[in-house]
Amino acid sequence: GRRARRVGRVRAAGAAARGVPAGPAFSIGDSLTYRHGTGAVLGTDDLVGRRHYQFVVAALDGDVLVEVAQKTALTATAPYSDLTDRQRFSGPATLVTVPRGGLLVVDIDEAARILPESEADAVLLHVTIED
Repeated sequence: GRRARRVGRVRAAGAAARGVPAGPAFSIGDSLTYRHGTGAVLGTDDLVGRRHYQFVVAALDGDVLVEVAQKTALTATAPYSDLTDRQRFSGPATLVTVPRGGLLVVDIDEAARILPESEADAVLLHVTIED
């Protein structure tokens, strides 16, 4: 079903992550975007929630530090933008370490952020939840 296709897209994206060049964002149609860099490049000050794309982190070299929280436990600091599929949040979050070679998939009902001080090499992916 739909979930199996989504899991397949996440697995394929994770497998391809190592080949993504650092720098600008790349997209594959409307279903997937990639961005490769360190926490200084990929990190944000706020937790970010999405409605149509899952936040996925592939740790390529070193441990990537990510904060994750349920959106319902957070305070929205900006309205949702349909144009960017982003909403910014603040509040308490759980620190998750994504080890080298690991893949973190954030649920659509959660918000997350890569910590800017995370020096590990990583790829941030956004995978559509829709078919």
